[in-house]
Amino acid sequence: MPEPLKPEIDGRPLAGMSQPPSASIDVALRRMPALLCAAVTAGFEAGAIGYVLPAMRTATGASAQLSSWLLSIFVAATLVAVPLAALAARRRGATRLLRGCLLLAVVSGGLATVLPSPDGVLLARALQGLALGPLLPLVAAVIVIHWPPQQHGRLLGQTSMAYGLSYVAATIGTPWLLQLGWRSAFTLGACLALLSLAWPLPPAATSGDARRPPPWWLAFSRPMHATAVLALGTGAGQAVLVWMPSVAAVRLGLGMTATAPLMVPLLLGGLCATAFVIRSLDRLGARSMVVIGLATAIAGVLMVVAAPAGRGFFMAGGAAMGFGIGLLSGGPLRYAAARALPPEVQALAQGAVAWLTDVGLLFGSVLMGHVAGRGSDARTGIEAAVALAGLLMLLCAPAVLRLPRQSRGVP
Repeated sequence: MPEPLKPEIDGRPLAGMSQPPSASIDVALRRMPALLCAAVTAGFEAGAIGYVLPAMRTATGASAQLSSWLLSIFVAATLVAVPLAALAARRRGATRLLRGCLLLAVVSGGLATVLPSPDGVLLARALQGLALGPLLPLVAAVIVIHWPPQQHGRLLGQTSMAYGLSYVAATIGTPWLLQLGWRSAFTLGACLALLSLAWPLPPAATSGDARRPPPWWLAFSRPMHATAVLALGTGAGQAVLVWMPSVAAVRLGLGMTATAPLMVPLLLGGLCATAFVIRSLDRLGARSMVVIGLATAIAGVLMVVAAPAGRGFFMAGGAAMGFGIGLLSGGPLRYAAARALPPEVQALAQGAVAWLTDVGLLFGSVLMGHVAGRGSDARTGIEAAVALAGLLMLLCAPAVLRLPRQSRGVP
């Protein structure tokens, strides 16, 4: 078994902490399905909600404002839940918190299924945000704590692949699922969370002194500065992906329904990026992968907004953006956080990456909406908004030079 990471910050030992145990390879393989199923649960909920909102309005007569709050309150709860879960994991452990979040996901999905009024479903969605928001950072923290460093890149990539495939499956399959009723997506999400709980998780690891957990500020200490800046830039890039159907509609003069086939290269690019992460992250390291992701994503932005308007350029740009943003989101920043801080504070480190990415996504979305609304026409406004998001990514790019190079000794 490879020697585990030493608990240290900036080369100095971190006092008062003991190294948590590493799982053997065969035991680890038996415990990965629970983590992958947790990622599938998060991906399904993210991909399905876009279809649940109009189905709910049709079935209940709810207003557009109430329907939109099903998404907004989920995002707000997520932004609160991620740092709270990271702080709580300092005392209770990432495994215990992951199990608690999955249990809350079962309860909240069940409430969304049975509560009779849209207002009740709104409350259930807030609970879902508290439950599902911390899932991926907690899964990453458990992997870093319980698996040897030489496997981190591959396993983090596998969880991202599970999330991405589930998201795509939800995007494609939810319209058929909703024929059973608009609440059926919530029911299936609760079942997926329950399935995750059925698999064994790695044992909870405790810090050396439960009365003196690692301080929260380590998540934003000097070793994490570059990763934090790049997470904000990644969030801005994710905001562009949300706007891609609108970009296709105004640049190519299409209806929103007709833009759906043009999103396929974007989705395929993201899946290819995740496969590349699984295969190469442990070998190339975070720095090289982030450079490739940033370069590809920015090139995709240029193709989408600066190249002549046409389906070919748009689909090529979408594929490049899907690959680049997928690469940035698929594990390298979590891998960098795993190298920046010791296992005992990985819940904080992984929570910081997730939270800052969401902050970048929220800020990028708001800024793009403001710029798009101020253009002389719809096309000019949206093109300027996408270009601005690309500029934000470019401004964050120099931080990659602060990431460490991969050691030659790592396979």
